[in-house]
Amino acid sequence: MKMNTNVNIPWQKIYEFTLTCGNVHDLKAFAAEILAALGALCDFDQSLVYFLDGNGKVCNQYLHNIDKQWSTMYLEYYSKSKTGYYSLVKNLRENPAKPTINIRAWEKEPPTEFVCNYIHPRGVKYSLGFALFDLNGKPRTLFALDKTKAENFTETEFMTLSLAVPQLNNLHKNFFTQQTSRQAVDQISWDTTNLTAREIEITNLLCQGISPAVISQSLYISQSTTNKHIAHIYEKMHVSNLQELLVRLLA
Repeated sequence: MKMNTNVNIPWQKIYEFTLTCGNVHDLKAFAAEILAALGALCDFDQSLVYFLDGNGKVCNQYLHNIDKQWSTMYLEYYSKSKTGYYSLVKNLRENPAKPTINIRAWEKEPPTEFVCNYIHPRGVKYSLGFALFDLNGKPRTLFALDKTKAENFTETEFMTLSLAVPQLNNLHKNFFTQQTSRQAVDQISWDTTNLTAREIEITNLLCQGISPAVISQSLYISQSTTNKHIAHIYEKMHVSNLQELLVRLLA
């Protein structure tokens, strides 16, 4: 759906919405507050939030008006089709200039296994999804707002969320600056390590628990190149594995 500049935007409601969400200081509670406060901006019947770790794996969830069995079914499907059309995240990267918001009209989707076994039995007609990212531009919290009635999300709702989500994304990033591992990494004296700029970048990600495979994807380099960098890092830091590197850097 494209933005319509003629839509009447509820600026005061957006301000109150982000102000309310900004007062929450726990990630899961933050997501719950977003869903609770979204009612003033957007109409939906059910909602689901997935929290991802630094490697893109689901590590927690928050469900609103949805039975847990449906989430279990979806995650089982997702585990089999990570690169499929309906995968949880498919090459999803942050674009600061354009928030990641998508709307699906499920009645118009092809009758795939996912649509037939998960969407239609739930009675979902329309879904609006958006992602919030961490400091490295990786998706860490995914929202799905579902409608069971045959009324699509309006242009006003779409444009309102397009303006609100970037503000939520900025608030969301704060949860990752507060993590102990991130604080520790920020305190490392990199000038004493004799690492190159690329090696520092990779070491930083390793210290945050990001796997070499995901690092390769994030930095657009091959797995073999990443492994070579890691080998050089270990050699320069006089360690033989990641655990020893973490102890050396974060102790």
